[in-house]
Amino acid sequence: MAINAQKSRVISATQLIETEKYEDAKEAIELAVWNDKTSRWPRTYYIKGLLCQTAFEAGFEKNDSKKTNLYPDQLYVAYESYEKAMELDARFKLHSVIETQYYGLANSFQKTGQRHYLNKEYSSALKAFEHALLVSKSPLLSVEVDTNLVYNTALAAYESRNWNKAINYLTGLDEDTYSPDITMLLQHAYFEAGDTIAGEEVLVEGIEKYDYQKDIVLKLVDIYVTTERWDKALTLMDEAINVKPEDFYFPWTRGLLYQSRKNYKQAISDLTRASELAPLEVNILYSLGICHYNTGVEITELARNASNNTDYMAARQQAISAFQEAVTWFEKAYEIDPGHQPTISKLYQLYHRLEMTDKQDSIEMLIR
Repeated sequence: MAINAQKSRVISATQLIETEKYEDAKEAIELAVWNDKTSRWPRTYYIKGLLCQTAFEAGFEKNDSKKTNLYPDQLYVAYESYEKAMELDARFKLHSVIETQYYGLANSFQKTGQRHYLNKEYSSALKAFEHALLVSKSPLLSVEVDTNLVYNTALAAYESRNWNKAINYLTGLDEDTYSPDITMLLQHAYFEAGDTIAGEEVLVEGIEKYDYQKDIVLKLVDIYVTTERWDKALTLMDEAINVKPEDFYFPWTRGLLYQSRKNYKQAISDLTRASELAPLEVNILYSLGICHYNTGVEITELARNASNNTDYMAARQQAISAFQEAVTWFEKAYEIDPGHQPTISKLYQLYHRLEMTDKQDSIEMLIR
């Protein structure tokens, strides 16, 4: 009779949940949890899980904290209670009803994770998304894991700077060729974790996997340049241009590499090609102007060491021609973007150097 009396307390908790009397249901179920006669009864923990989940879901959309904070970490208490119920359910009487609840529980964990993520509570978002994955992978459910859920979990791990977990989730997505963005995130996570070798390898594999996708190629080039591996950077750009000759970013980037190495002749060749592919890209036109300008400066320096006046005058004329060519490219850039201050500044310098007084006066007022 005593056992039945205690079990009736659990049954009454069920009725209280149905009538949304959650505080009363909590009082009843907690007494059952602490009572020796019902603390080993599987249904006790099933009803506790049901209470936590039902109250949370009833209050989540309306931000009703009385319902969502019936227990601290209420959804997690629901999950732990269901798991405890199944542990005690030797005859598997409750497994089917818990299975039904797990579909909704996984969804609630996802929604919770999304809310935490939007509020930039990334560690909390990670915890919620991981539990959504945990519930989704339960033997009770015969569903495939949602890759978008894995993606959200990976992002939450990344934003919370939990690099080991980020690497784990991102690696799975990257192996499934989820997107080039995943490759970029995985590389960064490896670098933050101190494994630059693995990070570089991810990019190398990503280049092959995504057929020389621009962002991956340029990121690896940037790493090569930062570590002064110029030959590797140039070789990679040669390959990229060969695979995707129509992509203006690649000759543009190789041109900038040659420019930084003061190989202006090759830089001008690549940048001219890039400008033909993207004639309205101001920065390419500006870089072409810089290359011609720097060529003129180099020739001017050489002219100072000329052995005779004839050589000096010839070098001086070459320098003037280079400066005039620079003006041509800077003026093209200016036509497209009249507010581009670096272009305006260089034009002013060149107009002064070439004694183009009228143009110098007209552009002087634009200098900020």
